[in-house]
Amino acid sequence: MSERLLIVDGNTDLIGNLSNYLQKEGFNVDFASNFQQALNIYVSYLHDLAIIEIELPDGDGIELVNKIKVLNPNVRIILTTSYPSISSALKALKLKVDDFLIKPLVYDEIKASLTEIIKKTSDKEEQKEKIPISMEKEEISSIIGESVEIKLLFEKIKKIANTPTNVLLLGETGTGKELFARAIHEASYRKKKPFVAINCASLPENLLESELFGFVKGAFTGATFDKKGLLEMADGGTVFLDEIGDLPLSLQAKILRVLEDREIRPLGSVLSKKVDLRFISATNKDLIEEVKEGKFREDLFFRLNVITLSIPPLRERGKDIEILAYHFMRKFSIKIGKNLKKIDPYAIKLLYKYPWPGNIRELQNVIEQAVVFSETDTIMPHDLPEYIQHPEKFFDKAKEIPVLSIEDYTKEFILKYQSIYTEQELADLLGITRKALWEKRKKWGIPRSS
Repeated sequence: MSERLLIVDGNTDLIGNLSNYLQKEGFNVDFASNFQQALNIYVSYLHDLAIIEIELPDGDGIELVNKIKVLNPNVRIILTTSYPSISSALKALKLKVDDFLIKPLVYDEIKASLTEIIKKTSDKEEQKEKIPISMEKEEISSIIGESVEIKLLFEKIKKIANTPTNVLLLGETGTGKELFARAIHEASYRKKKPFVAINCASLPENLLESELFGFVKGAFTGATFDKKGLLEMADGGTVFLDEIGDLPLSLQAKILRVLEDREIRPLGSVLSKKVDLRFISATNKDLIEEVKEGKFREDLFFRLNVITLSIPPLRERGKDIEILAYHFMRKFSIKIGKNLKKIDPYAIKLLYKYPWPGNIRELQNVIEQAVVFSETDTIMPHDLPEYIQHPEKFFDKAKEIPVLSIEDYTKEFILKYQSIYTEQELADLLGITRKALWEKRKKWGIPRSS
């Protein structure tokens, strides 16, 4: 089954067990334990199906159904409750949900209900009109765009998805490399198996090794039980190694052995375990230069770099800027509880003129801010951040192109606005992590403002 399902329930044990059960039955499952988390997840994927508990710890499941139906009127929903009543049953009928189940839940009954719902609506689903901004949604996950550059990437993904070949994704920070990795996984024969994303820069070396390979009881002080590593958990599926250029050299050698032998050895164990994995890696660094400087193993580079896909920066994606801006406007309107309908044409023009050093992540942050500040149903130019409202400070007025390179622009941006924003706000506006901001400061010798 290709249907994507969201399970929302305050009982974390239940959602964990139920999601495992339904994944084995072929469903593509996401889950959330509260109202806000569910809404954040739903706006990213627009699931086909949802199982929602009425009594959520931070909100009303009925209200959640109303919100997600605004985003996707065709979503099929099963409501659940521990406290059945005439009132809740009437509300369920009014919402036209597909089923209404009373706890305790029987997993086989849920599977049967989902199967029946899918069967009843299959003909309608085949004929329904696709959302214009995501024409390839069924096959290309949640990637949004209609530019030539993105369509060419879609075609490449279709060609490589069902191969076992390792893929290297290249692109600037914030271009959505993980989304493309997920798209490759979901279009492949591995889609029913796990997709495990690992940020190679987010953990210290000693912790990263134990997270990757796991450990056995007694392997080190504090290892009081056996723990599976992420590589073993991903068996049969896809491993996404994000920021692979930051992987320590000692771990590069161990990852190379996994690629060559298809085996892993938990810390403290003398036994190896066979694994079937596809590796997709991503970086914004020049790995060839890293190899020349001795910071990245040449043999690992060639193992990972069998197929290379370059993700274009947002400033090169033409009309996708407007498409994405509208997508984020709808997303944050629902999240914040507003009813924005459009973006002023001059505001769109300003978005096109800006060079987006933080790419899609930065655009998302800008639109979220604009939704917060908007006082009408339209995002106006004055709702955008000051540095986008007044691009003449960074642009050649005649040519309307950046005077500075993106690296120089980012450096100037940090210098100009570090006294106004906190470190986290500055990183968010640039669409990067605080760690990446710290690295840029270190690279350019920019001290933090007091």
